[in-house]
Amino acid sequence: MALSNEQARERVKAPKNKNIIAKAIQHESRIRFHVDCALSPGEVSHPATVFLDWVKTLIPKDKYNIFVSLFKFPIPTVDLTETIFGELERVFDGRNPAMDYQFTDSLYKEDWEEYREEVLKEPHVWRIKGWEAVKTAINSVLIVDLPQDQTGSTPEPYFYFLKINNVLDFGYKGDKLEYIIFRQENDTIAVYDDERYRVYQLDSKGAITDTLVDEAHGLGYCPARFFWTDDVDSKNRGLKKSPVSNQLANLDWLLFFSISKRHLDLYAPYPIYSGYEANCDFENNETGDYCSGGYLRDKDDNYKIQGDGVIQPCPVCAEKRLSGAGSFIDVPAPDSKDDPDLRNPITITTVDKSSLDYNVEEKERLKNSIIQATVGLGENVQQKQSINEMQVTANFESRVSILNNLKGNLEAAQKFVDDTVCRLRYGDFFKGSSISYGTEFYIYSVEDLYKQYKQAKENGAAESQLGSISTQILSTEHRNNPTQLRRMLLLKQLEPYRHYTLDELIQLKSEGLADEELLRIKINFNTFVERFERENININEFGILLDLDKKIKIIIEKFKEYAKEQTRAVGRTVTD
Repeated sequence: MALSNEQARERVKAPKNKNIIAKAIQHESRIRFHVDCALSPGEVSHPATVFLDWVKTLIPKDKYNIFVSLFKFPIPTVDLTETIFGELERVFDGRNPAMDYQFTDSLYKEDWEEYREEVLKEPHVWRIKGWEAVKTAINSVLIVDLPQDQTGSTPEPYFYFLKINNVLDFGYKGDKLEYIIFRQENDTIAVYDDERYRVYQLDSKGAITDTLVDEAHGLGYCPARFFWTDDVDSKNRGLKKSPVSNQLANLDWLLFFSISKRHLDLYAPYPIYSGYEANCDFENNETGDYCSGGYLRDKDDNYKIQGDGVIQPCPVCAEKRLSGAGSFIDVPAPDSKDDPDLRNPITITTVDKSSLDYNVEEKERLKNSIIQATVGLGENVQQKQSINEMQVTANFESRVSILNNLKGNLEAAQKFVDDTVCRLRYGDFFKGSSISYGTEFYIYSVEDLYKQYKQAKENGAAESQLGSISTQILSTEHRNNPTQLRRMLLLKQLEPYRHYTLDELIQLKSEGLADEELLRIKINFNTFVERFERENININEFGILLDLDKKIKIIIEKFKEYAKEQTRAVGRTVTD
């Protein structure tokens, strides 16, 4: 049921979900701290303050002062989260996406395809604005609205992402929002529920005065939905779980160790020197001032204090104590011949290597832990260790599982928007939709796949495994060019001994394990393909009505004819 005007007034004065909204705002603030490439505190000043207050509880005051001086924007963890979201963005690169919309008449479907592309800017809006919301505004609300003035013959609904800090209150009815109340421009608020669109004017005290808009939408449900489906927990509905929510504490620790390492790094360019106290006989006969350990005392043996509160150094020996960067500590000079001090007169104290190593190792451990938790099993397995079929499978399944969870949230969000827009625009002429971002993803880059292929081959992987990786390489490299991909997959089936180098094949031939004709085809493969296309047509179009098996047999037989002609022409085998 729709909220009454009196209920709307009560919700504005005393929101039911005020605490959840406050938590959501704070949650997003923490996320932006590690995700936004902020060049100055600005919008992230509050989480930066919270972080530094936490650090203050961990280290002494003098170390904290240095820590703050080393704390600069953009902070080091931004690089890591950029890598994480770059990997997760592969969710939009599914190999087999499918989006289907059902209407009672094909004319409405044609109109919708044009409307969603030209007006709603789909599918790009989801990869641009939608992904920005995934990264930094996970608690956003999707609002499907109608313009005040309709210009065409049919309604012209649109949608936008409403940030959580503009939401005053919301209520659930089952799994859907029953109502949402949010701020708009010019001191107005909107109250959208499962029956009506309403907009109210507020007075200077934030109370509702006039009703500006009151229109039924006829949907039967509220035209608003939280962008993300997954909640942080069941007790806080509306507090959404970002891909990095579980890792926020680890990101704080990673930032702490990153800056702590910088502190330790300072000991290399600025080491601590120590040496015997200066033996200086400077004395000012006019004032009675004299040198005592590099600093001046007056005739009454009191140190001479300068206006800035610093003890005045000796004008003769102070400048001789340290040349260049670093700190100098005085060590008492030996004063007994019976018990001589055998230490070096000048020593250099450098950084403790074990401390530096610990910081470096802990930083890398945290980084790898965060990547594996957010992206899936990754770089350590595929690049630093021997790779086998089980590791490849585990790596792949781990990353696919995470992408499947992401795509489920995105698919649900887009389906809600598209269904709602279609119902507002076409009414009962719209029957439903199905949205799928795909069931297979381009998990690895071409470079990663080539590394996997090389590693697998060195480990003696089976032909089937090498073939699977090579197919992934082609699919990834040519994913934006279907015609070229089809050509490369066809050539892959035509090329004999495709996983062997020339040296390996010559060795096989010498052992009688390689066919002469196929070996000649392998060596002259590109030349034979070009000749075939000159004599016929493009290899993609050749035999387009034939079964693939029959098409491949015909082409290979032609290649064998070319090989025989070449053998007769040169009069010797490949290895002669």
